[in-house]
Amino acid sequence: MLYLLMCVVASVVSSTDEYALLALKSLITSNSNEILAKNWSQGASYCNWIGITCGGRHQRVRRLNIANMSLRGTIAKEIGQLSCLRSLNISNNSFHGFIPNEMGNLSQLREIEMQDNELNGSIPTSFGFLKSLRNLNLFQNRLSGEIPNRIFNLSYLVKISFGNNSLSGNLPIDICNNLPKLETLIISSNQISGNIPPSLGKCTNLKLLSLSRNFFTGGIPMEIGNMSKLQYLRLGMNNLTGGLPSTIFNISSLLELSLEFNQISGKFPKDPCNKPAMLEYLDLRYNKFHGEILTSLFQCHALQNLSTEGNEFTGSIPNEIGNLSALQWLSLDENGFSGSIPNEIGNLSALQFVYIDSNILTGTYPLLSNFGTQFSVC
Repeated sequence: MLYLLMCVVASVVSSTDEYALLALKSLITSNSNEILAKNWSQGASYCNWIGITCGGRHQRVRRLNIANMSLRGTIAKEIGQLSCLRSLNISNNSFHGFIPNEMGNLSQLREIEMQDNELNGSIPTSFGFLKSLRNLNLFQNRLSGEIPNRIFNLSYLVKISFGNNSLSGNLPIDICNNLPKLETLIISSNQISGNIPPSLGKCTNLKLLSLSRNFFTGGIPMEIGNMSKLQYLRLGMNNLTGGLPSTIFNISSLLELSLEFNQISGKFPKDPCNKPAMLEYLDLRYNKFHGEILTSLFQCHALQNLSTEGNEFTGSIPNEIGNLSALQWLSLDENGFSGSIPNEIGNLSALQFVYIDSNILTGTYPLLSNFGTQFSVC
């Protein structure tokens, strides 16, 4: 009797999975390759349909991957009935409309890949109940409204990517209190405002932090220096003020620091390259830095891009610039540099672009034979 009951239950849940998949198919209005139209039919087991992976024991749908199939349509709410689903990938299609709130029922879901679509509306608050979630990628859609705070309590999250949407509101002040595993946080190109929360410093496993192209105000929290594994820090194109915390340069793994188009002021920190010997990209363009560029900056031997354009730096360009043997892009224009252009610039064989115009430089220009692309001294 028990065996018969188990068979009946298995049959019911299997038919539920098939029903949910067919509901999803029914709302796809365009499929230029006709992959689903030809393959997703009731004549064959749904476990053999393209993009479907089932578990071996109960033949329940575990993975749904219909990425890159040129699909257009909306997402059926019945997707919330795929109760054993662990991975959902519909990226790089043309899905539009709202993300169904019913997705919050998928308690086993570990991965959501919905990037590069046309989804609108808000991020469902029900996502905050997906306690097994590791990866949440909604990059490049048309989403609006505030980010549900509950999402930042999902302690298994490794990646959050909300960039290139129209999200608004503030980040919660306790954003990293419950994200011990988080490695990637991308919220760039939205309409987020308010201060950058100091609690971000508690995301000590973070490798990529991108908050650029928003409306953040206030200063850069010194607590960011606690992110000992951080490699990419992108804060450009906001309204940040105050000075640049020297604690950032305690991060020995730092590869990129992008601060362009803010209102950060003060002198550049001393000894920026004592620890981040790996620093490859430093973009300070259009801020309010002033004073001299110390020779210690040119101990960053891995630098490939150095941009100080549109600041108030003064003094001479140190001869030690010749230490930057990996440098490919050098932009020092629109400052108050004076003195002669160091001949050592001519020894930088990797250099492709040099911009040093709109300064108070004198004397002769160095040998330019190494520059294969562009050298601007106007």
